[in-house]
Amino acid sequence: MSIASFTDNKTGTVAGVLDEIDTHAHVRGILDEGSKREIRRATLSAVCVPGYQVPFGSREMPVARGWGSGGLQITLGLLGTEDVVKVIDQGDDDGVNATNLRRLIVSSEKCEQTQDTREASVIQSRHRIPEEPMGDDQALVLQVPVAEPLRGVQKSVSECARMHSEADYSMMWVSLYEDLVRNGVITKTTGYPVLVAGRYVMATTPIPRWDVPRLHNSPHLTLFGAGREKRIYAVPPYTTVEPLTFDDVPYEVEGEGETGCARCGSTDTFLVEAPGNRKMCSDIEWCTRTLDGDVDAEKHTAAAPLSYLPDPAKRVRSAISVSDRGAAPQAPARSVPTTAEGWTLAARGVGKIHGPGGAEAVPGTGPETGTAISPLTGGIVAAWDVDFDVAPGEALGLIGESGSGKSTVLRCLVGEEIATTGAMYLTSVEGGKRNVFDLTAPERRALRIDTLGLVHQNPADGLTMTVSAGGNIAERLTAAGWRNYHQIRDRAAYLLEQVEVPLDRMDDPVRTFSGGMRQRVQIAKALATDPQVLLLDEPTTGLDASVAAGVLDLLRRLLSERDTAAVVVSHDFAVIEALTDRSLVMNVGRVVESGLTDQLFQDPHHPYTQRLVAAARR
Repeated sequence: MSIASFTDNKTGTVAGVLDEIDTHAHVRGILDEGSKREIRRATLSAVCVPGYQVPFGSREMPVARGWGSGGLQITLGLLGTEDVVKVIDQGDDDGVNATNLRRLIVSSEKCEQTQDTREASVIQSRHRIPEEPMGDDQALVLQVPVAEPLRGVQKSVSECARMHSEADYSMMWVSLYEDLVRNGVITKTTGYPVLVAGRYVMATTPIPRWDVPRLHNSPHLTLFGAGREKRIYAVPPYTTVEPLTFDDVPYEVEGEGETGCARCGSTDTFLVEAPGNRKMCSDIEWCTRTLDGDVDAEKHTAAAPLSYLPDPAKRVRSAISVSDRGAAPQAPARSVPTTAEGWTLAARGVGKIHGPGGAEAVPGTGPETGTAISPLTGGIVAAWDVDFDVAPGEALGLIGESGSGKSTVLRCLVGEEIATTGAMYLTSVEGGKRNVFDLTAPERRALRIDTLGLVHQNPADGLTMTVSAGGNIAERLTAAGWRNYHQIRDRAAYLLEQVEVPLDRMDDPVRTFSGGMRQRVQIAKALATDPQVLLLDEPTTGLDASVAAGVLDLLRRLLSERDTAAVVVSHDFAVIEALTDRSLVMNVGRVVESGLTDQLFQDPHHPYTQRLVAAARR
């Protein structure tokens, strides 16, 4: 099969291209036909879903370290006898690795070889896209050392998969934000993250930033092979490839625009360090052909990313102060819709049972029997038939001892647990007519970005401890679609100021903060997008009395200033009394009393409520 037929898509469909690959079969060389077929199938999938990492059964290869077994396997799987292969290593066709790898490929596949980019149908490269502009009859295979773009921000493989599936790339934006804060520029070189076809974030390892713009709408096919991670992914011809960068921070490539190659004088190529403190073209073939006058200089200059060279005048300001910030940007203004009954959030008959039995587990449990364990099924009735609503600007309390079910109800509302029964309604979701519990997990998570703000009992559950205070707020803002670096930074400064975190600590990792300051940062993060509903789970537990009093004063002020519905969960009646208008008292999974908080505190009726009030008054 010729690579020209792979990239020839005159019919306007992918089907013809895929048929050509799948019908290419010959038994020869290092890989058996079964291995090649598996590689081709993975390659087809990668072409169909640009930027998506397709798993394949990577084989152990008889090659030296650094030869890139993933790239080699793709090349061996695609080549036919009519193809011409070129191999580059560190910009050099004649280096030891390039020479031996080319000899291995030619010996295995009985194809032709060349050092001239213009003659090659398949180019296997380590670290570079050739300086010679490639055409639509060519394919570029890149050897990838690290395939997963999220590895630097997320260690869990399953969580990386979830983030890709939901296009949840906020932590990638946070990593860029933190880089700008520290250095004033994005320092990442190889592996710069890009958005492919408007959908998947992909790492551009192994190529430098200089080559990234040359992937955008390129006529040639680019294939990435990671043998160790057993992944293949692709940028098909004429596919959009957009570097992740903030709207007000221009993407930059390496270089100065004035320094030329010490050998050929080119000022529109990617230069690398050379002996004698000089710079030379990294693509030796192009450099040599330039000296020989065998290049189309005008075509090359047009394809070079010169418009992305650094412009110091456009770089970000690294520091921030209250005096020069001006009016802080706010989250997009939106009305707070309510139903005819006046609520923003409503919980109807919420129940959660751990273990077997469902509703059959309920009889024999509750305050009357003093147990949450079902005598019939052995299931644990953590909460049952919990019913309430909250209006804009109103704070509702859920109070009870540990194990009363209050935190379980909150976790069901936020989506951290799946309710066994009942319903939850938000006026922002189909006017309050759609049961939020029926939404998919990604839809529930999306609600937590701009509609629900959650403050955890343990700040470490709501913050990324290795990220700065400003970066934690940036995580929520970028997840909500904010893409202006200075607006994000100003918004973060404004919120931190509101919660009384000193701005000179804004760029410090929150792991260096005290417990009370961490809780304040978490509150600022929860309020970043002006959510309609704020959910607070034991917001002062674990804090010293004086620190807890300060957090309560802060929350009381913020709730009074905002038209936000709030649900406050606590075992401490003093916290509930300080923050809420109405309250529900829970015991062994049931609501035993409800009413105005002041009334419950002054005139409790249920014996359990009386005990709670007595404890609070000691």
